[in-house]
Amino acid sequence: MKTVIGLISYNDLEFLKITLPRIAELPDSRVIILDNAANDEIKKFITSKFPQIKFIRHKEGNIGFSKGHNFILKSAPKSEYYFCLNTDILINRKGFEKCTEYLDKHPQTAMASAKLYHWDFEKNKKTKIIDTFGIIGNCAHSFWDKGQGKLDEGQYDTSLDNIFGISGAAFIIRRNVLNYFKIRGKGASECALFDENIFMYKDDVDLAYRLRWAGFKINMLDQVLGWHARTLGKGKKKSFFEAKMSYKNHLIMLRNNFSKKYSIQTRFLTYFYECLKFFFYLFTNAKVALELFRVFGMKKICKSEKIVKPKEVEKLLLK
Repeated sequence: MKTVIGLISYNDLEFLKITLPRIAELPDSRVIILDNAANDEIKKFITSKFPQIKFIRHKEGNIGFSKGHNFILKSAPKSEYYFCLNTDILINRKGFEKCTEYLDKHPQTAMASAKLYHWDFEKNKKTKIIDTFGIIGNCAHSFWDKGQGKLDEGQYDTSLDNIFGISGAAFIIRRNVLNYFKIRGKGASECALFDENIFMYKDDVDLAYRLRWAGFKINMLDQVLGWHARTLGKGKKKSFFEAKMSYKNHLIMLRNNFSKKYSIQTRFLTYFYECLKFFFYLFTNAKVALELFRVFGMKKICKSEKIVKPKEVEKLLLK
């Protein structure tokens, strides 16, 4: 088997009824679904309609995105690749096959993905509005999805690889590169994919950073991987939980990966930007701002193994 496909379900039967038939037909793969909501209706649907899919739950219930995918990997058979995939993505088989073929031919590429467009789920309409063409960031360590919300008119086709990372919604990664991360959970036979201090949000940026510090390549292909019914996007107001998780996990990502050897510009802009965010939350939602002290009080931090020179990573950030 070449690829294990991991999905985390959370009361999303309406998506699974449409997306799962396509996912289940992807070649040379094994699908594993973690039910984070202990939803018996979903369990019945999967076990009756897709007996070939491995359905699992964790004894702690909802364990989030990062720990969830680590748990899936712990439960998975051996494979070359792991396909981290959201349940609300209508997958394109050709795009999936092109990604695995690319990884087969390019051993220095640790992670690959392809174009994700917006899926208007209510109208069940596939669009050419960009959901994500990868993650980009600047020297202030602000990160966002490349092209999100814009119509794809080919304007990014010559610069698809000019990215920092790939959205956690859909990417394929070599499982053997995880050993460079040195994140190992209790009882795990291989190193973990994500830092479990990060419940959800910013996990993909942290992962990209770890890969960059290890000197691996990350590539986006000029193919359509699928259509994403994203619920949280640029310009939408975040709930308290989303704001808290996003802010907290951004700080964890910085603690894991930021280098004091970066240029003065990068250090200044990052500190300045973080000060602005802290005071913004302090005056608008103090409970979110308090996460700063919780993060810097954490004793267990999974710092990245910094193999390449800081300037090599820094040049991947936009000036």
